[in-house]
Amino acid sequence: MPAITEDTLLIQQAIAYAIELYRELTEENGAPSLGTQNQVVDFILADPELRAAVADWGGITDPGEATTAPPRRLPCDAAYRRIRAYLESIMEQPVFTRPGQGPPDRR
Repeated sequence: MPAITEDTLLIQQAIAYAIELYRELTEENGAPSLGTQNQVVDFILADPELRAAVADWGGITDPGEATTAPPRRLPCDAAYRRIRAYLESIMEQPVFTRPGQGPPDRR
């Protein structure tokens, strides 16, 4: 069941966190699909500890600020590990794989 909150700043921070985590995992400069992104945001908003961790992160970084500085890494704490594990579990597998990434050859 999705968490219901009226805290638009927290929702914005959770979206920015999900996008930044996706970028770290995929090494791509993009965002996850909206379905994946929304699942991660709901996962964050449903847990008080994760909400607090994301709010703390959003308080020290301004996710909406345009800058030429390199992005700051997400803090590698318990909340990060939980959100990362969840995102990895729901991420779509790539359509095309690089050589050596596919399933073993079954000849």
